[in-house]
Amino acid sequence: MNHAERLDLIARSASFFEPYTGPFDCDLLQGTWDRELSPPTVRLPKSIVHIISGNTPHAAYQSLLNGLILGAKNRLKLPSNTLPDFKIPPGFEQFVEISRDLPDHWIPEADALVVFGSDDTLRHFQQLCPLETPFIGHGHRVGIAIIKDPTPEAAQLAARDIGQFDQQGCLSLQTIYLKDPRAFAPLLADAMAKFEKSHPRAPLGPSEAGAITNFREEIRYLAAQTPDDVALWESPDSTAWTIVSQNSSGLSLSPGNRTVFLRPMPEDFSNLTHLSGIGLHPFTKRTDLASPRIFPLGQAQSPPTLWAHDGILPLASLVKHQTLQ
Repeated sequence: MNHAERLDLIARSASFFEPYTGPFDCDLLQGTWDRELSPPTVRLPKSIVHIISGNTPHAAYQSLLNGLILGAKNRLKLPSNTLPDFKIPPGFEQFVEISRDLPDHWIPEADALVVFGSDDTLRHFQQLCPLETPFIGHGHRVGIAIIKDPTPEAAQLAARDIGQFDQQGCLSLQTIYLKDPRAFAPLLADAMAKFEKSHPRAPLGPSEAGAITNFREEIRYLAAQTPDDVALWESPDSTAWTIVSQNSSGLSLSPGNRTVFLRPMPEDFSNLTHLSGIGLHPFTKRTDLASPRIFPLGQAQSPPTLWAHDGILPLASLVKHQTLQ
């Protein structure tokens, strides 16, 4: 199968990929190829190993799409306990191999290694990766939002970015920055309740539910000690959603599953690290924010197709170059 035939096959399978990658056609595929792989020095990888983690298949299909465009043999190591229904579209069997375990020969034979997971996971696999092999790591990241117009519409958009996929992905909002966080909390609570009614959160296991319950108790204790600094809004009779207003601009992880912090605007956003993206409302194209992706509030879970995930070009990062003199 030559390059044109492969891109045509991928484009004809767009309806399979689009729920996870966004829409695309052959022109977009070829345009990305031309933009990132135009030098004649490019040497394409013959084999790419993808180490997949998480509870949603989006990263897996996005990474797989990159490998298919390059015409590589894609070896996907899937999580042992999640993504049980992961499937490959018809026609791509020769390009894809799937395993729940990691065969010993995969990494030594790989021309590129892509890893999704915690920072510890990335460090582990980077040590296993030969020095000459391109290593692309996507570690733990969080999404935030900056809302300067705290309207009910903004609350609805934020609820979508918090609620979609139950904060299982790195694109989900975990913290929202506002001029007056506490004033926005009732609007967001109403929006979260409505989102839960139309899009119920997935059932939780005992440990996940316990983490939220314990988190709420900690917040209740803090609110009792410093009521001017901490406040809690929560779904009644369930752990469906949790909102915490804190008078601190620092960034901290939530227990997930629709748990979000509301915080006052920091003086300097450049001190915030491990960001996947920043949602803005209202949206303006800003280049002064230290984040690999800036997007309109409400679109956290809808990055552009073939986007630069974590600021890394999807195709160019996977290839090598050979200079002939």
